[in-house]
Amino acid sequence: MDLQPSDQSGGSGRDGGASLPRDPVFLASLASSLLDQGVAALVYVDRNGVCLHTDDRFAAALALAPADLIGKALAGFDHPVLSALAETIATVTRMPDVDALPLDCQSVGRDGHPAILSGTVMAHRDGGGATLGHLGVFHDTGDPDRIAQFAACRDTFVATLLDAAVDGIIVSDRTGIIRSINRACCRLFGYRDSELVGRNMTMLMPPPFSRDHDRFVDSYMKTDRAKIIGIGRETLGQRKDGTVFPIHLSVGEARTGNSVTFVGIIRDLSERLAAEKRASYLARHDPLTGVLTRTAFLEECEALFESRTDAAGGLDGGLFALFSLDVDQFSDVNEAFGFHVGDAALKAMVNRVTEVLPANTIICRIAADEFAALARVADVGHARRLADLLHDRLTASIYADRHWVRLRLSVGAAVQDDGVHTLEELNAKAKLALQAVQHDGGNAVCFYTPEMAAAATRRMMLTMHLTHAIEREELHLVYQPIVDSEGRVRSAEALLRWNHHVLGPVSPSEFIPVAEESGLIVPITDWVLTSAIAQMARWEAEGVLPDRVFLNISGQQFLRGNLTQRLEELLAQHPSLRRHLGLEITEQAAVRDLKVAVRTLGELAELGIQAAIDDFGSGYSSLSYVQQLPVAKLKIDRAFVIDVPENPKNNALVRAAVGMARGLGLVTVAEGVETAEQRDFLVSVGCDLMQGYLFGRPMAPDALAAMVRGQRVPTGS
Repeated sequence: MDLQPSDQSGGSGRDGGASLPRDPVFLASLASSLLDQGVAALVYVDRNGVCLHTDDRFAAALALAPADLIGKALAGFDHPVLSALAETIATVTRMPDVDALPLDCQSVGRDGHPAILSGTVMAHRDGGGATLGHLGVFHDTGDPDRIAQFAACRDTFVATLLDAAVDGIIVSDRTGIIRSINRACCRLFGYRDSELVGRNMTMLMPPPFSRDHDRFVDSYMKTDRAKIIGIGRETLGQRKDGTVFPIHLSVGEARTGNSVTFVGIIRDLSERLAAEKRASYLARHDPLTGVLTRTAFLEECEALFESRTDAAGGLDGGLFALFSLDVDQFSDVNEAFGFHVGDAALKAMVNRVTEVLPANTIICRIAADEFAALARVADVGHARRLADLLHDRLTASIYADRHWVRLRLSVGAAVQDDGVHTLEELNAKAKLALQAVQHDGGNAVCFYTPEMAAAATRRMMLTMHLTHAIEREELHLVYQPIVDSEGRVRSAEALLRWNHHVLGPVSPSEFIPVAEESGLIVPITDWVLTSAIAQMARWEAEGVLPDRVFLNISGQQFLRGNLTQRLEELLAQHPSLRRHLGLEITEQAAVRDLKVAVRTLGELAELGIQAAIDDFGSGYSSLSYVQQLPVAKLKIDRAFVIDVPENPKNNALVRAAVGMARGLGLVTVAEGVETAEQRDFLVSVGCDLMQGYLFGRPMAPDALAAMVRGQRVPTGS
């Protein structure tokens, strides 16, 4: 080895203290001792990259003999240690101000075990600073802890990747001692890395997992049957503050000889499970009110039914009552105040339901404004008291989002008896009761009776048959005369009749509501318009057409928005009939959407079609809307006419209606006149026109034509 001392005489060191003698003989002896008897693994490489010296320890760390290395260039070997050594030498050569660089490198010795060469590569320079070679001084160790630490920390790029990972990553040895941990894992468990490295990973596990960890690892090492290792699964972790939380843990292993390193990847499942729990909740609960959905309601109630019946199928004491709740005309609340007020009103309504009904009541939201509640009651009387109290509370004023709101509520109820064993049976009865109360105008309570089932069956049958009534030509029109104070026919009202081929005549009071509920009233009304105009054209040709022929228009048809257009189409071939056509609409239809009603009636008036308010007095009877509607007649409801002049109150009401109409410039028509006394009273109070059995029952077109023809004054008289 070419060692050239810079000074051959003894002298002082740089700090002024004593230093080793620079005598060549002394230095040669020292170098020989270091090379041959030192505890370090040494290697010397000249400036050309040729190995000039290596001891047994360095060669053994590479699983080679010294003779395999000495005199040979490092570039000729494919070995990770020699490649790392050559790269470090190149780095020192490029940096003249650097005398030495550390080098750590993993290797496998002749015994097949992993080892770590950890040391320094030093530049050997002459007095002028020229590089003569490089000396590597290394410590050889096979300590597993040192190897694990090296494996985890040797690559700063890998460490950076681990810290960038969203999931927590832990590297541990065979005994569970944590050798490395990334930042995500520290954040996940609430520790600093210094608090975890070197500690057993069981500190991150709650009981019983922490207690069983070592046993699971021992079992795996002996049998290769994994509990978690190599098999990802959901389990629990424990934070520094003691919080237990759900995690997904997957563990991999790396074997180097007999040593094993485990790498665990940990993902926090708290947010995912919370989202799944929220989704599961929303699948079973209404997001606005928090009560059950219909499906969840049926499931829970069916389970409750099964648990409350004994083996013989009877009741085990007490009864179930099902309340079906429907807010009448709830759309009016949304339109008047906005959806936010409507939503607030529904939430307040549900709160009141929970206050009134027993604590174990199951509540659900079936539709936007329809709810159901299953409650445990002592008897039928208890159920009736609850229903009445419920109706009173829910129809009381509600303060919703800075607005006072009053709801109209229909309540249909059914109480369990020995013949009811399923929720579906009880629900069907409650729905029938709800339909019954809504048929009667709503905003009331109705309990199921057996007659309701027969009525529902009848309505369903009528709906099915009414669908085909037009094509089977089962519908026809009859006409009832409307007379003046002298008894002369001035106009007529067209009335619809249905004569079923099997059922026979069906009353309009029965099939008209069915048609309105089913939506069949729209095509039926269109048929009425077509048939009546055709009949009017025939009467006109015969010279017996009354001044006006009034047709009843349903609220659905009136508010659809295309009534005027349809009438223009039908009257296009008979323009002269416009001044002979009149339409009757009910108070309820007129005020349901007053803006649409005013617009539609105005359009009809421009066509020359006259409009009348039918059944005046049975609904709102308010001047506030009558004066806004462009109508020509008010028809006083038969309920006020039937007992005049005997009933003073009805006498006063009729007088008031006639006086109001006259003040507004409207013609009055009294319906249901059956006696001469009624006629005389109506004439005395100034009623303009009258209609009823006294003057003629609804009759066929030919009969009305004959009636009109018979009252003509003969020519020349």
